[in-house]
Amino acid sequence: MSELFEKMEADAKAFSEVSEDQGSALANLVKAAQDADANIKYHKEQQNIAQKDYDQIIRELIPAAMDSMGLESVSVDGNSITLQPFVYARITEENKDACFAYLRNRGLDDIIKNEVKVTFGKGEDNEAGAFLDDAVGKGLSVDNKKTVHPSTLKAVIKDEMSQGKMSDKDLETFNVFSGTEAKIRRK
Repeated sequence: MSELFEKMEADAKAFSEVSEDQGSALANLVKAAQDADANIKYHKEQQNIAQKDYDQIIRELIPAAMDSMGLESVSVDGNSITLQPFVYARITEENKDACFAYLRNRGLDDIIKNEVKVTFGKGEDNEAGAFLDDAVGKGLSVDNKKTVHPSTLKAVIKDEMSQGKMSDKDLETFNVFSGTEAKIRRK
């Protein structure tokens, strides 16, 4: 919020028409936005804490309690608890080679998927098409994705709009949503 007021002080003449009430209302809205942002962050943290608590309860505490009672399952009033094994596995970058070697040695290499991505630059559509045709001609299953980076698209659309080059239909085609947005940063 202080950044906003520093900018206001830097160009006070630009805000000479802003009344004290309007400035107060703006400050209240900025504070409300900051409070809502803090609320989102708080709830994300609380979700992570709740997930850890839940995992501990279902993976440690309940199995231990049922084990001490000599139970593998229990039903009460239509509710049941059954202990079942679960597996969690993850291949990290550090152990990728060893994991893949293990799978290949066990004859499980068919679960390893190779995604080959080739990036062609601006003006290389012909080369991309030739590469795609060659890959398909060799019997390879090719996923041809064409994308525009979101930041690049945003900049182009913004430029086109500022020059008045986009019709309503163009705006609809690109699913353009525009308006005014306040960027609020906290230190």
